[in-house]
Amino acid sequence: MALRVPLIMLALLAAVSVSSPVPSPDAVALLAFKSACAVHGTTALDSWTESSDPCSGEWRGVTCHRPSSPGPPRVRGIVLEGLGLGGDAGALAALADLPALSFLSLKKNNFTGPLHDVDFSAMAPHLKLLYLSGNAFSGRFPQSILRLRHLRRLDLAGNRLAGTIPPEIGHRLRALVTLRLARNSFVGSLPTSLEAMAMLAELNVSGNHLSGQIPKRLAAAFPASSFAGNPELCGAPLRRRCRRQQQGGDGETTHEQMGTRHNSRYRWMVVMIMAAVGAAVATLIATALCAVLWWKKKKKPTPPRANSRTSSTSASREETVRFDGCCEEFDVRALMMGAAEMLGKGAAATTYRVFMGGQSDVNDDHAGVVEKTEGEAVVVKRLRRREGATREDERRRRELVREMGSWRHANIVDLRAFYASAEELLLVFDYIPHGSLHSLLHENRGPARVPLDWQTRLKLAQDAAQGLAYLHGASGSRLSHRHLTSSNILIDAGGNARVSDFAMLQLLVPAPPEKALQKQDVRDFGVILLEILTGRSPEDGKVDMPRWVRTVVREEWTSEVFDMELLRGRGAEDEMVALLQVALLCAADDPKERPRMAVVSKMIEDIRNRGSKRSKYSASPSQAGCSYESSPCVSEDTTKSTTASSS
Repeated sequence: MALRVPLIMLALLAAVSVSSPVPSPDAVALLAFKSACAVHGTTALDSWTESSDPCSGEWRGVTCHRPSSPGPPRVRGIVLEGLGLGGDAGALAALADLPALSFLSLKKNNFTGPLHDVDFSAMAPHLKLLYLSGNAFSGRFPQSILRLRHLRRLDLAGNRLAGTIPPEIGHRLRALVTLRLARNSFVGSLPTSLEAMAMLAELNVSGNHLSGQIPKRLAAAFPASSFAGNPELCGAPLRRRCRRQQQGGDGETTHEQMGTRHNSRYRWMVVMIMAAVGAAVATLIATALCAVLWWKKKKKPTPPRANSRTSSTSASREETVRFDGCCEEFDVRALMMGAAEMLGKGAAATTYRVFMGGQSDVNDDHAGVVEKTEGEAVVVKRLRRREGATREDERRRRELVREMGSWRHANIVDLRAFYASAEELLLVFDYIPHGSLHSLLHENRGPARVPLDWQTRLKLAQDAAQGLAYLHGASGSRLSHRHLTSSNILIDAGGNARVSDFAMLQLLVPAPPEKALQKQDVRDFGVILLEILTGRSPEDGKVDMPRWVRTVVREEWTSEVFDMELLRGRGAEDEMVALLQVALLCAADDPKERPRMAVVSKMIEDIRNRGSKRSKYSASPSQAGCSYESSPCVSEDTTKSTTASSS
């Protein structure tokens, strides 16, 4: 096989030199690859002919780029997925003669043979994406792949590869963002060198025969699905614990080990008994001290201070305030009687979902059958009184809540009412039923997931920008979010994004009114835009996302940062790059370089308007964001958000 491909290439070179006076420099290698696949009778490459140029746009799956220096266009990408192509692994050797090749995908074909016999070293200067999954390649992991120092994504899943994963893979392929080795027959342990891949965002080694403990950093960065299907693999995030028992040479526990375990259990029992006795004694002492203090306090009562919570000031009395849009019958009694479900507990407040106004009615048509109605759902955030807070602090706190109740916009979560007492503050918000932007972007990633298309992502980004810009302006540049994440951007029943929890931390810990805090909101919003573009969560690993994106962009491979779900569609690359520039501007290290949210909102609106004109007047179906691989396109909602009247 090693001699057959060069002979084919020489024959093709002679044929091309006769038929074309100026042959394409890459045509020989491509036609040699076609000839190696032709024995399987496929017609998928019939457009690859000697009489045409590979960069003419007529060759199926071939993309080119023109170098900056004078010279002909060179082949940059080959995408031949699911075409029934076949042949020995040696057919790939012909593609090694493409000096500018950076993207090679032969997924879901019928290639066979030992992959370790293929020398990928010649592709090292440029190759960044290599997808060979869904074939029948066999043999060991190809050592020559470790020489591809610029490789960003490697997908060898669904083949018949065996042996061990090279222990040095993490040190040799430090630029990897994606590593997929699932559904093969790899054995041995997971290399600890994988922890050295600072940019690794996707790892899948499921469905192999790996064994041993999962390295701690990998366990913290990736879900259990990345390691499932390996019966001998153990440790977090899998539920299978690792056995650390020492055994004798014949595989049975020795008498010395049994005695050691017995003594260890005995010591633990003694420690537990002593701890229980100590806890009981401490409890008796504490009870006695409390009784003495209570008796002294009862005997000599201390007169209340002027700023005591028992003072009958406006900051200590109970009050219930309803804002525009809240039902008139709302009061704290109706709130407390509603069915409640705790949604979460954060630094600022505990959040509940409450069904108000539910009641039981007797239905005359069903002979006294009782029907129960749940009532209107609202979200209640419960804040406790801050320790050491003065009456002036409580007065300012209630004034801020009244101001929050006056904010009305289509892209924020409205505050409907509040109840305040000397001990707590209850805030009543609209209930937004369709989760958060974080859940849409990051949950249920897998084969059954319905991808979030580009038009929807761009609309949600514009909605969130409009909502945050309104809040910055409505608060007179005094207030900020201070904890803006994609989890705080909720999606309502109409598919609109709404910003929640604005100024909540201000209620807990007052901060000086500085514009610098709003600049921090702008940076946090830039990170959210990067989430939308990359599909990565800032919580994944410890990589600073803006810094990582700048590094990739600086290496002139901007498309590498985009979510693979977005790359399935075509025609929106310019809009993605434009939004990426906005995101990096928002996340600038110097706060003075970050724009105001009103400017950010306008920039995103302009990007979206340009996309609407392109898809309406000049785009073909494949350029409008749809392809046979993507989910159905969502018609773009051009309805502008309007500001509702303040109460």
